[in-house]
Amino acid sequence: MRRRIKAVCIDFKDGWRKLIKRVLPGVPVVVDHFHALKDANRRVDEARLIEQQVTGQRIPRWPLVKNEEDLTERQAAQLAMISRRYRNVAHFHWAKEQLRDVYRASCRKEAELILDRLILNTREASDVALVQWGRTLRSWREEILAYHNWRVTNGYTEGVHTKIKLPKRISYGFRNRGVYVRKTLLAFLPLAWLISFPYFLT
Repeated sequence: MRRRIKAVCIDFKDGWRKLIKRVLPGVPVVVDHFHALKDANRRVDEARLIEQQVTGQRIPRWPLVKNEEDLTERQAAQLAMISRRYRNVAHFHWAKEQLRDVYRASCRKEAELILDRLILNTREASDVALVQWGRTLRSWREEILAYHNWRVTNGYTEGVHTKIKLPKRISYGFRNRGVYVRKTLLAFLPLAWLISFPYFLT
């Protein structure tokens, strides 16, 4: 079974990385791009909150964490204002967008250039948190770039976990384990199939 494993996709957990290298030596580890960008947005938002506390001025969140190409005109104007007034927050936002470009690169070589430029830039940052982020990216460089070799993601697994947990949450738990199992199995049936056989819904 282990011989069939081509690559393993994880988030930024060094414990997982060490375990995989010990149990599956030689198997590439890939950082899930969803978790990498989620971590990036978290760091950007933390920088925003700190700047907000220091200045006492409200800084809008969505222009910073939303994909730049998806911003409305109003949000784009807010982002431009943030870039002028709050250089440190803007630096975090730039780093986040650069990391997005790493995953959107057309090939690994292009991704390497973008990521190395990002890491080099963070070394000279005035914010310690940004320097630490750069060190994290440098530590996980190979695993981030491995995405362009394997194109694997935990998206399907994350979706399965959500479908399993949702029935329990909306039902405030189940006393009967069998009922929980049946409702969970129903969550994985296509909606069109359930409509074709309405007696499953009764």
